[in-house]
Order: sequence, then structure tokens, then C-alpha cells
Amino acid sequence: MDNKFTVTFGQLPSSYINREHIADKICNDFFLDFPLSHIYIISGVRGSGKTVLLTNISKAIEKKKDWIVVDVNPNREILEQVASGIFENAHVKRLFLSKSFSFSFHGIGFSIEGETPVSNVKSILEKMLDVLKKQNKKLLITIDEASNNAQMRSFAHDFQSLLRNDYPVFALMTGLYENVNSLQNNKNLTFLYRAPKIELTPLKIELIEKEYASIFTNEDENEIKELAKLTKGYAFAYQVVGYLFSKYKKISKIYNELDQYLSIYVYDKIWSKLPENEKLYLKCFKNDKTSTSELINKVPYDEKSCSVYRDRLIKRGLIVGLEQGKMMLTLPRFEIFISNQE
Repeated sequence: MDNKFTVTFGQLPSSYINREHIADKICNDFFLDFPLSHIYIISGVRGSGKTVLLTNISKAIEKKKDWIVVDVNPNREILEQVASGIFENAHVKRLFLSKSFSFSFHGIGFSIEGETPVSNVKSILEKMLDVLKKQNKKLLITIDEASNNAQMRSFAHDFQSLLRNDYPVFALMTGLYENVNSLQNNKNLTFLYRAPKIELTPLKIELIEKEYASIFTNEDENEIKELAKLTKGYAFAYQVVGYLFSKYKKISKIYNELDQYLSIYVYDKIWSKLPENEKLYLKCFKNDKTSTSELINKVPYDEKSCSVYRDRLIKRGLIVGLEQGKMMLTLPRFEIFISNQE
């Protein structure tokens, strides 16, 4: 059987559980004559499928003849990337090839129809958007892993300015909770604070069971259920578990490699970014579920501080509250990883 899974982040795998309700919500809003918002932010824990969802949505919008999609790197000058991306787009490049329309991004020179050359990249982009607007074209800018850096703060100001001038521009970005939160809470970016934020929750176990069953057609129903349960709905684990089971055909043989993949590709990075007090809270989980009262008794700080760190970890997508006063780790076999950090 050909492998249908991938452990490469951001790559659209052969076996992909589509979050259609989210993709449809964003696309349908962007397609309205008067959209609710011109920007959406997709947030979630590392490995939850943010980049794949971004790719899926951008591909769907790119198929529309009146849309142009430009993907940019949030760590480089963004407006220059946008202008360059528009110019290189095969569907509209012809609009900018006339002798009266010329520019250079490195020398920052620009002229159109005999007007005085402009040296500001924002002015260059506005001239290009004027052309696109006359052609009834809309622009979607996609940004993966946005963070609170100088490039993103500058872009946020420029993007708001473009909207005020009634340009048909839209933005879709992804980011980790802490990065998105830092960017949105910047006192000079209140426009971003109001942007709709979609938090990616775990995939439904039933959908994972159905997908595994369609791939591993010779396996017992109970084994399929055990495989799906092992993922805990975590998108990256869905890929790794599927890949390892395709390789070994036995659940008992995949645990060691699964722990290695989760640790090396995701958990090490998550752990390294956590403040020490949040690590201490997580170290009190000896199983994937622990009562709130037990956690309060174990943590080396007072109950008020415990509530603060618990709420932060919930927002990071690392724990979730259950009934009967219990907390649960959201990531599969994360308790095993934590125990190895002692």
C-alpha cells in the first residue's frame, strides 16, 4: 500500500481531514460584497494543522478568476513581497508590461503614464492596486506563522491604510497563541485586536476513525478505534500514527517511534518556549488527566497563581478542563514527554 501520510509540516498530505466548516466560513465571508472582515487569524498549538488549512483556503480562493493570492514571509519587508507577487502573477502580469508602467524593487523606481516617479513601495503598491481594482480583481495576502515583529507591525498599519482607501485587499494569517496574542495586544494595532481569530481545536475522533478505516481496509474495527484514540485528534499525530501503522501493521510496534517523532518535531520546541512556572504546572500531571485539587496541592505556588498559569496553558491549547473538576493534557502522550523532562 502506498503511504498516504506525511510528517513534513505545511505540506498538503494525500490523507487530509478537511476542516470544511472553517474554510467555508472564511471563503464565504471574503466573497461577500460587504465582508464582515477583510482579515482572519488562524491560531492553534504547533502541529494542529494551521498551515495546511491556510494552504487549502488559499488554493480554493486562487481558483476564482477575480482573485489573486500572494504568500509572503513575515520576517521580510512585506509590501515589497506583495507588489512583487502581484507583478509575477501570470494572470495579471500583462497589465504591468506596458512601457508606461515600469518599476524596480531594488532601485525603487516607478513610473506610470508619464507621472513623476515614486520612490515609496506603498505608493507603488497602491498604483498596482488601482490597476487591479479597475479590472475588478481582489487580492488575498497569506502569512504563515505571524509574530509581533517590526515587519508585521508595519504591515498591519499599511494594510489598515489600504482598507481605508477602499482597496480590495484581504489577509489570512496563522500564528501560535502567544505570537498572535502579542501582536493583537500591541497598543498601536487596535485594528488587529478586532480581527476575527479562529482557534483550531482537535479533530473529531470519529472523522479520524472513518479516514483510517478507508485506508486500512483489512484491519479490525477495534484496532482502528485504538489508532484514532491514540491521536487525541491532534493533526500531526494523525499523520505520524498513520505513517507508522502503514509501516509496522501493529500498534504495539509504533509507540517508541511515535514518541520520538512527537518529541523531535513538536514537543521539544513547545517545551523550550514555555515559562518555567507553566512547566512546573505541567510536571504535576503524572497521567494525561489530573484533578484540579491535586494540581493545586502539588504546584509550588499559591492557588491564585495556579489559576493564572492554568488559564495560560488552556489558551496555548496544551490543557483543557473536563467535568468533575479534572484537567486533561490535549496532546497525545505528552505526559510521557513531560516525565522525561524531570
